[in-house]
Amino acid sequence: MKNRFHGIFSLFLIILSIIVGLLSVLNESFVMGLWYIAIIFLSPPIILYSFCAKCICRLDSCRHIFPGRLSQLLPPRKQGHYTFWDIFWTSVALLALLLFPQYWLWKNITFFITFWISCFTALTEILLFVCRGCKNKRCPIYVWNGKGLC
Repeated sequence: MKNRFHGIFSLFLIILSIIVGLLSVLNESFVMGLWYIAIIFLSPPIILYSFCAKCICRLDSCRHIFPGRLSQLLPPRKQGHYTFWDIFWTSVALLALLLFPQYWLWKNITFFITFWISCFTALTEILLFVCRGCKNKRCPIYVWNGKGLC
């Protein structure tokens, strides 16, 4: 259960950040809020397909829990090293989720602080607890730390 807690808690924090970002955008502009909703719905499948679908752990030991299961619904990909394009599309999708609402978040300091505290706490959870039990030696986070954070 301990292993699942961190995967679920980090996902909850990411969703909280996205909701706070969406509320800040919608508070100022309905049209831009619709654009952010489009980003919210398009980014996860891109991340799941570009990154999660290549992970060797996604079928039986994904510690992120839901992303691993959701990636099984996408067309299968050969597991292996992550390519430039895998990292590129994952980064584009993540950056779109994080950067799009910044203009509107900056206008409301409470939303801005809540958004970034949730994001950084989620990242800390992922790096310190979720990834540490992962066995995917091809993951850039694993490789990044030599022995790997995973």
